[in-house]
Order: sequence, then C-alpha cells, then structure tokens
Amino acid sequence: MSDNSYTPVRITTIKAERQVPFPVYIFFKDQYLEYVQQGKAIEKEKYKKLRRQKITKFFILGKDEGLYQKFLDSFLEETLNSPDASLDDKAEAVTGQSETAIERLQIDPGNQTNFDMTRKAAKNLQKLIFENPESLKRIFGQDSESGPIVQHCINVAAMSVKFALKNKVTEEELDWLSTAALMHDIGVMQMEKESQDLFYKPKNDFEGHEKIKYFEHCKGVVQILAEKPYINAQVIELIENHEENLQGSGPHKKSKLSKVQEILSMVNSYDKKIITKKIPPETAIKEMMIDELGNYNLALLTNFKSFLKEEKVI
Repeated sequence: MSDNSYTPVRITTIKAERQVPFPVYIFFKDQYLEYVQQGKAIEKEKYKKLRRQKITKFFILGKDEGLYQKFLDSFLEETLNSPDASLDDKAEAVTGQSETAIERLQIDPGNQTNFDMTRKAAKNLQKLIFENPESLKRIFGQDSESGPIVQHCINVAAMSVKFALKNKVTEEELDWLSTAALMHDIGVMQMEKESQDLFYKPKNDFEGHEKIKYFEHCKGVVQILAEKPYINAQVIELIENHEENLQGSGPHKKSKLSKVQEILSMVNSYDKKIITKKIPPETAIKEMMIDELGNYNLALLTNFKSFLKEEKVI
C-alpha cells in the first residue's frame, strides 16, 4: 500500500464526536474528498445523515494506517469495557472491525497488517460474545452492509466460538478458530463472479463440475497463506478443511477431523443452509439433523441443536 493510496474503512469504526488523528475522506463523483480534518471529529447529525444515505465506507491515506489501527484499538477497548455503551454500540463496533478486516483480506489475503487486524477482530468478537449473553442473537442473521458472504463469515465466527467454548476447547484453539472462521471464505470472494455465485446455491444441488469449481476456494487462498510465516499453521488448516466432513466428501476427502475442525465445518454448513435455501434457523437445524447425519457426530449435532435453543436462535 503506497502512502498516497486510499484504503477503505467501515464508517462504524469511526464514531461521531470522536477526534480522529488523521484526515478522513469520502468518495464522491469519482474523487476523494476530505470530509473530516485531522484532529477534528464528525458531528453527530452529519454522521446520522451519512448512515441514512447508506454511506458505509470512509477512506484514509495509506500513510495513516498505523494511526488508524491505534485509533481503532483504543475505540474498541473503550467501547467494549464501557458500562455506558449499549449492546448495539458494542456489536456495531466489533462487526465494523470484522467487516473491514475481511474486506481487506479479500483484496490482499497475505498482507500482514490485514491479518493482524483480523486477529484483533477475532479477539474482540470473542470478548463481545463471551461477556454479553445476548450478543450472539444480536449478530447472527443480520444483513451486513458488506454483503452476505462477509456476514456469513461473521455469523460462523460468532457462533462457532460460542459453541466451541461450551464444548470445552482450549483458549488457544478458540483463538485459532475465531481467526480462521472470519477468514474461511476469503477464497470465495476472490473467485470470478460465475464461480462466486455458487456460494448461493445449495450444495446438494451442485452438479459435478460445479462442486469441483466451488471447492477451489479452499485451496487457492491456502497456498497464499501458507507462504506467510506470521500466519499460524493451525489457522491455515482450519481454513483448508472447513468444507470437510466425516464422510470424506469434502474437497480433500478428509474423514478424520479435530473437534474444532468439525465445529467450524458444521456451523459453516448450518449458516450456508439458511442463506442458500432462504429458510429460518429452526428449519435449518431440522434439515441438518437429517441431511448431515453421518457428516458430523450425532452427539455434536444434538448438542448444537440444544445450544441454538439456549441461545434463543431457534
């Protein structure tokens, strides 16, 4: 990223009436216009107007990336720890960071700054989910301004880490899982539109060549990530195996999965079923108990159904 390039940031990561240590731009009529001067804050009414107009992104200069990351870290820490911040405020801040990280990874999946931002987003998502009992229901099933694939990644991350915690996985495994879940469909976003459109098709409706084409998203991005020494090998393995199941019908024909791999694959299948078939969560889990029997342990599926009831998702 050059110092004079413009990079997008979610509007939800820069709140009203909070001074920014860098200039903030909007993209209007094919040009970047300075909207907030360095050291100034966005007025609340102007901010509300932008949101009503469905403006979802600001832009910053590449040279200000470090300042933005420090600003975002401070903003999120303050929001998540504030007794005065509403659950909506906390959820919006965390999902805004997650959306920004995922969108940046889509552009450059091997970039260390983008990966580090994703790790931080994953940690903040854990904090939000574990400390606020109602937050999972608040996040799951929302319509992201970034589109269904990004929201799917956030859904899977939030749900899989909360379910994994109840299944007594280690803290280290939770960190791997939350990061990998946010990243798991980056490969889909990098595919050509015709192949990317397969994301919206139920997997049982795939023709042979479509299945092969769609499963490529598990391979290409992994090759990029595997070359980066700062990306944890366990995170890469989770991304690589998120379409695998115990029947061995995934892209790598793997039939033995670790607990966290099975959880990520199962939650991914569950949320995809809701998206592709346009069915409510309660219908999706009923179908999972039939369609996915054998793909996942019955005990894990049953436990997942109970978990969805406990979380008031169904």
